Amino acid sequence: MSRSPQFLLVGSAIILSTALLVAGCNSSSTAEAAPDTTAPEATVVDVPVVTAITGTIEASLEISGTLAPRSRVAVKAKLPGSIDRVFVDIGDAVTMGQTIATIDRREIDAQVDASVAGVAVAKAALETSEAALANAVLERDRAKVLFDKGALPRQRLDAAETSHRASVAQRDLATANLAQVNAALRRSREVQSNSTVTSPVTGFVVERNYDSGAMPGDKPIVVVADLREMKLEAGVSELEAGRLKPGMKADVLVQAKPGATFTGQLAAIAPEVDERNRHFKIDVRVPNTGRELLSGMYATARLIEATTTNAVLVPKDAVTTREGKRVVQKVQGDAVSFVEVTEGLADGTRIQIVTGLAAGDTVLADARRQLAAGTKVRGIADSR
Repeated sequence: MSRSPQFLLVGSAIILSTALLVAGCNSSSTAEAAPDTTAPEATVVDVPVVTAITGTIEASLEISGTLAPRSRVAVKAKLPGSIDRVFVDIGDAVTMGQTIATIDRREIDAQVDASVAGVAVAKAALETSEAALANAVLERDRAKVLFDKGALPRQRLDAAETSHRASVAQRDLATANLAQVNAALRRSREVQSNSTVTSPVTGFVVERNYDSGAMPGDKPIVVVADLREMKLEAGVSELEAGRLKPGMKADVLVQAKPGATFTGQLAAIAPEVDERNRHFKIDVRVPNTGRELLSGMYATARLIEATTTNAVLVPKDAVTTREGKRVVQKVQGDAVSFVEVTEGLADGTRIQIVTGLAAGDTVLADARRQLAAGTKVRGIADSR
């Protein structure tokens, strides 16, 4: 059977296309199966690092609060009445016993004058009674002599003795009256002295509430504060109180005086806990001879508990806890390893390393950072 030329040509084209498709597929499969022999490059991680240094560290406890004067006294008048005059103003320095103000004392002066007159009358009465007593004594003695001689009846002697006893009673009454009016005079003079209002302490006037002519109410006329020494009171926990002792040095910083440090000391620790917050009250005193510190200023006191020199120091963030141990991440070359350390004093920003590190060793600035095992690092000085 004979085939046409067209049929042979189409068949040849189909066979050729199939051959080329099979060849292409085999080539692709061969390329995909070939392994990649190029090794990946190791990744280097940049990490902030710090260097352990040698220095002095102080363990301390910080407390904050507002400054108050050592003493603050409200000066009030002891007597009712209008103010005659006020002699001081806010900011004035006063000494103990200095006159602050006077109360209108015209009525009081009149009472004193009356008491003085009463004393004079009582003295005159006493003198009169004493003269009468002296005369009664003479009459009694004369009557007794005459009675003994039989020249005077018993009735006259009894009358003389009765008169003597009456004169004694009059003299005693006059003496008591004089004592009574003298007491009244002393009381009126004391009241008169109370019309002068004086300062009970040495200090500065920090408050004035009335002017001349005013009738004082519940408020004091002035308030005097002793600013020669300021106090900072705060509460501390039981553990903190156990580490403190009166006399400890305190560095005091005041927001209103940036850059200035004032030196004080721990004056007292309350011997009993406050049941409301379970805190012990402590009192830090700061000398204020230059009057730089003012009442009400916000301050922070740092109490120095202990001091160590030539200590190996790192930032507190460079130490962390891992599996119950305190560790740092030490950097040597491009490798990092965990190193167990023993801590000493801490000041809030730095920690003393007693064992595990030496001065000059490099560690991660933040020990909490997690790095995969075998990670290579490049240390960058921490800028904090």
